[in-house]
Amino acid sequence: MRPATRRLLLRASSRYPTAVVSGRAYRDLSGLVGGAVPLLVGNHGFELLRPLPVPRDVLARVAGWRRELAHSLARVPGASVEDKRSTLSVHYALSPSRRAEEAVLSAAGELSGARLVPGKKVVNVLPAHFPTKGDAVRALLEREGLETALYLGDDVTDEDVFALGQPAVVGVRVGPGRTLAPYRIAGQADVDVLLRILGELRRRSGRAGPGRQTKNGRKR
Repeated sequence: MRPATRRLLLRASSRYPTAVVSGRAYRDLSGLVGGAVPLLVGNHGFELLRPLPVPRDVLARVAGWRRELAHSLARVPGASVEDKRSTLSVHYALSPSRRAEEAVLSAAGELSGARLVPGKKVVNVLPAHFPTKGDAVRALLEREGLETALYLGDDVTDEDVFALGQPAVVGVRVGPGRTLAPYRIAGQADVDVLLRILGELRRRSGRAGPGRQTKNGRKR
């Protein structure tokens, strides 16, 4: 994380309920965030606010998928499988073949019990019964007693959150690409700008705490 972004996140999290929702394992995510944000969700929503051991049956199934993909894609130059233990990411950005995407999608489509989330030169392979990032954000809203989340994301898996729509989620896509989010910013530099603006708005309003009560007892 860029030092400037870390400072802005620290400031934002002191003024708003703030969370990071990631496809990374909780422990890896915690090391990257380094305490800048109090609420962390790993493994696309499976590890909600705490690290959890991945069930053995999931580990076994994902390991089996890895073996199947290694066999199916052995003759696809530049294709590689990133093993995240509970999920897989099949990359083909380095493949010189124009048919690499077709081969990867075909091979991944043969995996039993898998949910595929295509991205930019990558196909994410998740257990079909695993929660999504959208499920995680719904759970966070309920847990924190909140009405609405402002959510920024640049990954295809973030579309599960954008799909919730308003009023639950005000979605902001970071960078190019098709999206369900109603708003878009160009890149990381604009994330910093937005965090700075949010911090300044809360400072000017005189509300230093993370949220305020509404008439129905919920918070914003």
